[in-house]
Amino acid sequence: MASIATYIRASTDTQETTHQRDAINDWLDEHDIDPDDVDQYADLGYSGSDPGREQFSELIDAIDTGEYEYVVVWEISRLARLGSIYQRFFECCEDAGTTVAITDGWISEVRPDGTGKLIADISAAVAEEERRRLIKRVEAGVASAQEQGKWTGRVPTGFRHDDDGYLQVLLDPDREDGEVGYLEVRRALERVSDSESYRAVARDMPNLTRQGLMKIHKDPDRRRWYLGAEADDDRVSAALKTVQ
Repeated sequence: MASIATYIRASTDTQETTHQRDAINDWLDEHDIDPDDVDQYADLGYSGSDPGREQFSELIDAIDTGEYEYVVVWEISRLARLGSIYQRFFECCEDAGTTVAITDGWISEVRPDGTGKLIADISAAVAEEERRRLIKRVEAGVASAQEQGKWTGRVPTGFRHDDDGYLQVLLDPDREDGEVGYLEVRRALERVSDSESYRAVARDMPNLTRQGLMKIHKDPDRRRWYLGAEADDDRVSAALKTVQ
């Protein structure tokens, strides 16, 4: 039986990888290979431009020793999004006689003799250009939303988004949903100002952690949002009008 490895990568540790695993398992099934008979490598929470991926580095080291005849991946971008890393991987495969099987791409295999490599290179280049354009569109969308006074990014403790994306003071928190109310944060900060410990105050405040309370208290600008209902950020200032 051919020695086979599979590789999966996701940019965040919460990103769904089922589609990658399913596609790879389908490939193995088509070739009458039991998934338990292959070595599985996976890096979750890593960018494709990160050269320090632990599992990816271990895979390359194993390829260098001639351990695998095949490496199966979902698509080229899972291997790398940086040209130097991408080229290094395929050079290792060429030197070791390893074929790269791609389950979802313009080419199904890149062989050690170079067959399929040109098409794989073009596919990778197109994917990277699409990624750059997507990033630019996202950045433009964020900038436009901010210009309109909308809040982008993580919502501060004690606030919420309205349906249009504008920040609102949260006065009726949903405890079961993990929310913390604005007035609760204010009371917590007042107690800390009266020399109570972060731990003791947080223990009495549902869903407010000691670390979260400490972070707010140690930030003068953020602390002023709650104790003074004032903010230099116009988006926050607009939301605070309801409690001024």
